[in-house]
Amino acid sequence: MPALRPFPILVALPLFGLALASVQAQDGRATSVMAYDAGTADVERGRAVVVGAFAAQPGQGNNAVTPPAGACFQCHGMDGKGDAAAAFPRLTDQVYKYLYDSLQDYASGARQSPIMTPIAKALSDQQMRDVSAYYAAQKDAPYGPSPQADPSVLQYGAAIAAVGHAPRGVQGCINCHGPDGFGLPPTYPYLAGQNAAYLEAQLRAWKTGERKGDGFGLMENIAKRLTDEEIHAVSQYYAAIRPRSVTPEQVEAAAPIVPLPRISAPPVGR
Repeated sequence: MPALRPFPILVALPLFGLALASVQAQDGRATSVMAYDAGTADVERGRAVVVGAFAAQPGQGNNAVTPPAGACFQCHGMDGKGDAAAAFPRLTDQVYKYLYDSLQDYASGARQSPIMTPIAKALSDQQMRDVSAYYAAQKDAPYGPSPQADPSVLQYGAAIAAVGHAPRGVQGCINCHGPDGFGLPPTYPYLAGQNAAYLEAQLRAWKTGERKGDGFGLMENIAKRLTDEEIHAVSQYYAAIRPRSVTPEQVEAAAPIVPLPRISAPPVGR
């Protein structure tokens, strides 16, 4: 089945939330913008973390992860392609801050994973930055085949992604993740081409409260309002579409700052 074209609809983006997120981590803790500056990271040091050439942080006891058990490439690949069958997410060209925040959340316990939690706890803050920069810099991992979903399911998922479900207070996914699912850096990750099983698992984790780490409560609130059918449909939709050739960082850098036109105020009637 050919890759779907993204649902052709645009809405206003929540710029105020994006600005706030640039100085807050996902759990709402105040932090420096510098923490999310990829310039403080080193891609080659990140490559060493990916292949498991890192020393676990002291104080981990029997839970310490040592190479090669903590090598990222075993689940995510050197190119970040991931593994759709095992629900390991695609990390290629993902938003740097989102990757860094995710590792922080795994280490703190805000996100729970029997695989990722001990690995994240074994990394220093600098190693988290480095490995996040490494995967954010990868560009060429091939996409797997689109899921063989019923066209009506994909259409339903596209509608949820575009406009949400107003009667239940569900906003469209594109408000934060972009009209083509390419994400909105520095905070919101791309969804286009992400593995369907991973997307569905994460939405269910938000819905049940198993996943935390969102200081504004956006994803938990939305997921709790979605039905299981809607979660499945929107996950299938995003797994089926492919993002633009432009990367999230290029989208951010190329976004023009256009001044608002001057509008004369109408005379006040007496």
